[in-house]
Amino acid sequence: MTTNSIRVDNALQPAWLRRSAPSKEQVGSFLQAGALFAWSEDRWIVAWGDPERSDKPRRGQPSFYAPDFFLSEAKPWLVYSHAAAVSPDGLAQQLATRKVSRVWQNFDPARFGNSFDQVQSAFKLGQLSKAVPAVFEQSRGTLTPTERERALRALANLPAGLMPYGHWNEDGGVLGASPELLFADDGVEIHSMAVAGTARAGAAPDELLDDPKERAEHRLVLEDVEAQLSPLGQVTRGATRLWRIGILSHLRTDLRLRPFSPISFDDLVHHLHPTPAVGTAPRQNWRDWIRQIDSAPRRDFAAPFGLVLPDGTSRCLVAIRQVQWDQSGARCGAGCGIVPESKLEREIDELRLKLAATRDNLGL
Repeated sequence: MTTNSIRVDNALQPAWLRRSAPSKEQVGSFLQAGALFAWSEDRWIVAWGDPERSDKPRRGQPSFYAPDFFLSEAKPWLVYSHAAAVSPDGLAQQLATRKVSRVWQNFDPARFGNSFDQVQSAFKLGQLSKAVPAVFEQSRGTLTPTERERALRALANLPAGLMPYGHWNEDGGVLGASPELLFADDGVEIHSMAVAGTARAGAAPDELLDDPKERAEHRLVLEDVEAQLSPLGQVTRGATRLWRIGILSHLRTDLRLRPFSPISFDDLVHHLHPTPAVGTAPRQNWRDWIRQIDSAPRRDFAAPFGLVLPDGTSRCLVAIRQVQWDQSGARCGAGCGIVPESKLEREIDELRLKLAATRDNLGL
């Protein structure tokens, strides 16, 4: 690799982020053990080496936040010895284009049907107004270095609106591209969004915007996020709109928070995670409900995944549309929001659509 094949963004601070692009050996190390966060469409923050686990972000170094869904890890932060800001296009040019062939075992619709019935029973008892069960497709064998390289190249060429992320080592990891921002803190305002309601991108706009079920699902997420943010400052809500990303369309509403006082990254996570887009409404006992209705343990599926830069700015996304892997195999996950108006077959179709989109995004 030539030193100019990956463009480093020199506007970032401190000085060590302005050094020359990673060498061929460093990129090889990145492919073996590393992390990435898409800070913008043309800027990825990448890191490599053996990370140190920490209970808080490290001052002066990019710190990746990678807990499990239930936030049970005492040291959820990953701090790497090497990091750089790179152009995803430049990185993609250095990655293999070899095709991979991986067989995926479909999720069990009958098992999901049991979860669906359990949630509908909770609605009738007044215990829930929305819940999001998760299902997983399984595949044998860990993700090989070639498959990781292929997935990273695919992530670098995704349509706007999807945010690539991940971390991995020789034992396993996660790679994905999320459409859902949990929050972004620029030091002045905090930005968040409600994303709920799904259809094929080719569907007519009215299919989502005027669908009572999809609007009800979106409204629950929006009202919950706004309620969580309102005690922290002045909240401004944008208009709900149709948002097309790749083969999927969603309903999206942006929110901005002008905080009364500075809010830490951890406090924002605990205020917002999990939104009803991936958890339950109401939030009470969400951990117990999710464990009951999921088809398998989530691990870090739909967990918050974030990055704090040395200047204190931070972003955190919802870790969906991903592949997880370890030495026992790989799996893709998807969830769907169930409300009283939901129909089982329609939810199964939505899960299949999301899983197909995930595999396509990752070239797997």
